[in-house]
Amino acid sequence: MKTAVFQVRIEATPDAEINPFHLAEEIQAYLNAHVCAVNETTDTYEDVRVTGYKFDYDNFTPTQFDYDQEF
Repeated sequence: MKTAVFQVRIEATPDAEINPFHLAEEIQAYLNAHVCAVNETTDTYEDVRVTGYKFDYDNFTPTQFDYDQEF
C-alpha cells in the first residue's frame, strides 16, 4: 500500500467558512467514483480511503517585485 499527500492553496475572503471535514468527504466521494483497485490475490475491489486531513490557515505573505527596477 502507498500513501499520497495532496496539497492545495485556497484563496478565500476573510469571512468565508471553510469546512475541512466536508472537503475530505468530497475527496473521498471523488475517489469512490473514479479510483478503484483490484486486489490481485483475492480478486476483490479495494477502495482508496482518505484516512485523515490537516487544515491550517497559512501565514504566507504574497509579494510582488518590480523586476525592471534597478537596485
